[in-house]
Amino acid sequence: MVRNVLVALASFVVLDSLWLGVIMKPFYLAELGPIARTAADGSLAPIWAAAIPVYVILALGIAVFVTPKAVSGTVVTAAGYGALFGVLTFAVYDLTNLATLKHYSTILTFVDIAWGGVTCGATAAIVKKFAA
Repeated sequence: MVRNVLVALASFVVLDSLWLGVIMKPFYLAELGPIARTAADGSLAPIWAAAIPVYVILALGIAVFVTPKAVSGTVVTAAGYGALFGVLTFAVYDLTNLATLKHYSTILTFVDIAWGGVTCGATAAIVKKFAA
């Protein structure tokens, strides 16, 4: 299980860095607007002491809840369970933000939930292929 967690953790860090730091950086900065923590150069500047545990928790979730469901299945099965896990976990976060924050947009909510499905599905497939 430790190997699964480590592979999932590495996968999440790489995928999310590409998504938030490169591919969708302008979108997230625009949508989060005044509520985003930003650095002097305008990039997102999370509090890492709070962000790192998120990745660890997601990796544990993949290892504990997703990988066992796909143990006798294929990489595609793992991706499907991972995508469901991602949609559910990101939906809790994003829908809570949409319900409670004035400037949290609907489009951001649905884009981020979809990203949760993609990143967790891909991570579960990677874990199944290389670690499980």
